[in-house]
Amino acid sequence: GKAGSIENAQKIFQSIDNPDDFTYNSLIYVYGLNHMGLEAVDLYRKMPDHLCNEITYICVLNACSHSGLLDQAHSIFNEISKKSKKIIAAMVCLFICLFCQIRILSYNSD
Repeated sequence: GKAGSIENAQKIFQSIDNPDDFTYNSLIYVYGLNHMGLEAVDLYRKMPDHLCNEITYICVLNACSHSGLLDQAHSIFNEISKKSKKIIAAMVCLFICLFCQIRILSYNSD
């Protein structure tokens, strides 16, 4: 995460033959912590559908939030609602927080 090396985390991830949901979620989470939202979204897009779960969705939405990626978060949120019947409060909160951050930033820049 923040104390470690992103490059090392990526190398370890790439060395795993069949990464599981925990492995994907961990790297997506690390990208989010380090404001690397685009990398998190890219990895999420490459993740096999059968491995995606609620933790995955929270991690990728959190990464979007940390990086100010409203369009990507909106797209992913819509995908989640089609893929999963479970939209949990944490996902809604992350999306709302991101929207508020963007609105505040645009208001302050005017």
